[in-house]
Amino acid sequence: MDAVSAVNQTLPTSDDEAVKFTTYSTAVHKVIVMVNAGLIGLLQLINQQSSVLETHKETFLSFCVFVLFYAVLRVREAIDVGLRPGIVPRLSGHTSHLFGGLAALMLFSVVCATFALVLLLMWFLWLSAIVYSILDEFIVYSKANKSGAGSPPSLPV
Repeated sequence: MDAVSAVNQTLPTSDDEAVKFTTYSTAVHKVIVMVNAGLIGLLQLINQQSSVLETHKETFLSFCVFVLFYAVLRVREAIDVGLRPGIVPRLSGHTSHLFGGLAALMLFSVVCATFALVLLLMWFLWLSAIVYSILDEFIVYSKANKSGAGSPPSLPV
């Protein structure tokens, strides 16, 4: 089945592809929410004598901003998956995952800064893999549309 994206490109999609991405995205969102909730609980247990909120105001403000971006992009992803299958919902989904990971990194930096730096390097690796994947999909679609081929090959999720 062919679907039309936001930039009016005909993108090949299948119901199986959308189901796979939705399953993957749901699992990632569950992990992000559980890690963030666990870290908030850990912070409450560790620092009962002093107020962590007062000593790390900037970190918690950053956490709140990243969670806000994460939530908005998560809602956008949930709406787009049903309406416009293709690159746009995947891009918003991957972006929301990255912001959720950054929110968790903010809390990790309060608990252990060294571990947060190691996780930050892993986050940059994750970011580069996502950017490469999305750019590769976009290049495949743009080459197929420029060459005038019948339909570009189906992309794995």
